[in-house]
Amino acid sequence: MSVKSLKALFRPELGEISAYRVPSAAPEVKLDANESPWSLPGEAWESILSAVRRTALHRYPDGRATRLREALAKQLGGAPDEYVLGSGSDEVIALLATAMSKPRPGKECPAVLFPEPTFVMYGITSRAHGWRAVAVPLDDRWDLDVDAMADAFERKQPNVAYYASPNNPTGNCFSPERLERLILGFPDTLHVIDEAYGGFARERFANRCAEHPQCAVLGTLSKVGLAAIRVGWVRLDRALAHEVEKVRQPFNLNALSQEIATLALTDLAPTFRTHVAAVVTERELLIEKLARHSSLHCFPSDANFLLLRYEGDVTKLCEDLLSRQIAIRRFSKGDARLQNCIRITVGTPEENRRLVTALDEILCP
Repeated sequence: MSVKSLKALFRPELGEISAYRVPSAAPEVKLDANESPWSLPGEAWESILSAVRRTALHRYPDGRATRLREALAKQLGGAPDEYVLGSGSDEVIALLATAMSKPRPGKECPAVLFPEPTFVMYGITSRAHGWRAVAVPLDDRWDLDVDAMADAFERKQPNVAYYASPNNPTGNCFSPERLERLILGFPDTLHVIDEAYGGFARERFANRCAEHPQCAVLGTLSKVGLAAIRVGWVRLDRALAHEVEKVRQPFNLNALSQEIATLALTDLAPTFRTHVAAVVTERELLIEKLARHSSLHCFPSDANFLLLRYEGDVTKLCEDLLSRQIAIRRFSKGDARLQNCIRITVGTPEENRRLVTALDEILCP
C-alpha cells in the first residue's frame, strides 16, 4: 500500500488544520508563552525531591489519581469524583471530544461552539475528532456577542461550548451576566468555562457553576508555575464525569506529575499564591510603563499577559525585540483584528525592565 493510499485513510478534517508548532530555541527573555516567570524556591524543590524519592518508579501510577482529586476537591470545591484529569487541559478537551461525540438528530457530526479569538485548541482538537467547529466573533470590547452566540446555538445545536475566561489572547474576563444568559438559555449544551488564567483574575465565574449541571470548569497548573508537569482537569456534574472517565486512558497522568500537583495544591499552595500575586503586581506596573508609548494601546487584562495593539509594523517590532533576545507573541493567522496586535507575558521585574528598555530604544530612538 502506498503512502498516498494510506493518507487517504486520515480524517478529511485534518486538511482544515495545521499542527501546533512551538519554537525550538528560547531566547534569554521568553515572554511569548504565558508561563509563570518564577522558578521555585529551594524549600519547594526540597519538598518535590522528597516526593520524587518516595515514588515507586517501577510501578504504574495511581490510575485514579486519588490524592490529587481529593486535593482538587478540597481546594476548588465539589467531590473528588467530579474531576476528570488529563495531561494538561489539552488532553481533557480531547477526552470531552471523544466522549460527547454523538451527533444531534438530523446532524451529520457533532458541533462545538466558541467565541473568537480564543484558545486555538478548542477548534484544532474538535476538528481532529470529526466535529464541526463554530466560531462566533467577540464584540468590539472582546466580550461575548450574546445575540450572535444565541443564534449559533439555535442553528448549530452544539454538544459543547467553550469560554476561556480570562480569555486568551485578549486577556479579559467575559461578562458574568452574558455567560449566565447563554448557560441558562441553552441547557442541553455542556458549557465549559476554561479558567486556565483564573488565578490572576479579580472575579471568577466558576464559583457559580455548581448551580448548573450543564456547566463545567476547566483548569490547569500550567499558568501558575508548573507548565512542565502537564496537569489539567475538568470539574463536571458527577454523572457526566462518570461517562467521560470511560474514555480516559487508565494511567494517563504519570506518578511524578501527580505527586508534584498534589503538593502544589496542599503544602506548596502558599508559594504559588505568592507567585500569582507577584505577577499581578508586575502586570499593573508594566501597563503603566507601556502606556508611555502612544503607538501602543494596551487592552485591559485579568490574565498573566497583556494584549496590545501596535500602530507600526508588528513583524519588524517582533524582529527588533528578538534581536535583543526578547520573544513576544504576534498573530499571523486568525481573527483579522489581531493582525496589528502583540501579546506579552508578564515576566520577572528584570525581564520586564529589559522589555521596557528595548521598547524605549525601538520606539523612541
